[in-house]
Amino acid sequence: MDAERRIYRPGALAIAGSRIVEVGRDADLTDRFDAKQTVDAGGGIVHPGFIDAHNHIVHTSCRGVFGNIHDTSSSPINFADWKAGVTQHDEAAATAMACLEMLRCGFTMFIEPGSLFSTDAAAAAVERVGLRALFAPLYLWDRRECFEAMPALESPSLMARAPIDRARSLAQLDAELHRNDNPGALVRGYVFVYGVGTGSPELLQAAHTCARDNNVPLHLHAGYVPEEAKIYQALNGTSQVAHLHELGVLDEHTVVVHANALDETDEAAVHESGCQIVWCPTAFFSLGIGGRTRFKMAERYRHGVRVSLGTDGAFDCPPSETMLAAHLQAQTYADSMSPGALLEMQTLNAAAAAGMETDLGSLEPGKRADVVVRSPRAAEAYPDNNPVHRLALTLRSGSVDTVLLNGEIVLSGGRSTRVDEAETLRAVSDSVVARAQRLGIDLAPQWPMVG
Repeated sequence: MDAERRIYRPGALAIAGSRIVEVGRDADLTDRFDAKQTVDAGGGIVHPGFIDAHNHIVHTSCRGVFGNIHDTSSSPINFADWKAGVTQHDEAAATAMACLEMLRCGFTMFIEPGSLFSTDAAAAAVERVGLRALFAPLYLWDRRECFEAMPALESPSLMARAPIDRARSLAQLDAELHRNDNPGALVRGYVFVYGVGTGSPELLQAAHTCARDNNVPLHLHAGYVPEEAKIYQALNGTSQVAHLHELGVLDEHTVVVHANALDETDEAAVHESGCQIVWCPTAFFSLGIGGRTRFKMAERYRHGVRVSLGTDGAFDCPPSETMLAAHLQAQTYADSMSPGALLEMQTLNAAAAAGMETDLGSLEPGKRADVVVRSPRAAEAYPDNNPVHRLALTLRSGSVDTVLLNGEIVLSGGRSTRVDEAETLRAVSDSVVARAQRLGIDLAPQWPMVG
């Protein structure tokens, strides 16, 4: 993943402390360096840790709770109620489990978009398992009109815990930026305004100023569903991304998440501003809006827009399926994207979305030693003639053998070196059962379970 996209076969990687010292041919590096420790990949692929550019990390624990999180009629509570019913213990347990899963999928970092009530508890879980993360303040919003298009995302219980209030949101803009005082921190802060029409011009402009003054990216949701776009147009007399551009909120360090439903003026604003986009292909599939939107991601990428990939919520599949979902979505619209492009979206471009492209996203001297080693014994590791195709589209979570973060081995033989996996997984299952009982949800599966 260097500038020339070179693949060394056989290759070697030299690490000193937390940084990469050299990358090159195996024979050249083994002659030059006397290593205290050697990890033999056995012919497997070694690659930079993947970065999930948009992951509501606690939502992973929602698997199997709702048949469809967008359906507000099939459960006594909606998805927003489920989010509001979380405790600090629930968030710590869900984060630890999701982090273990991410390591097993080849990810070493995720960007959490402001849906954590207990960021300190979640940060401790991230650090304990051994990942990186970017955290934002809780649900910054001060308008509610566009929720009419997304009823499952709003509830009295959620709004009681995270009021739709300008004063609160303005006061909390920099709440997570203290984490950046330590340049070596695994969990860092940035600014995320919820978006999708829930932010006033005053809040959006203040968020942009805060982000620029503190040298961090600004992210926000926009263009989630066509109905939201219509409501925004009616309220403001212009489309959402075009309006953001008029407000001076878009630049190369602003990241628009989803961008499923943009009109031509929005597209022009994206290209003129140089803003980035995070594409969440599994979320797009779940919304069922393919027949009501134009697929533009491949075209945007070809025209130089920095597109990265996010899971959004890992409800129905792990993060390892994101590139495959993107590939299938693009093929559905007969506008396919190469495996190399997908890898760039999951590494270099995602590092740029995090504002950390000088430190992460590739295996190059001077960058952080966040490294993934794939097993050559995985069933899907063959034929081995095209490592780019395998890595983007066929190698699954079971192929990850070893993961290094900052040069430290945090996963070995597919198992965590830092936490008790059985205890971690049992804790999240127990917390989901307890939360369901508190909220009056029946977790029984569709088919009868015999004990």
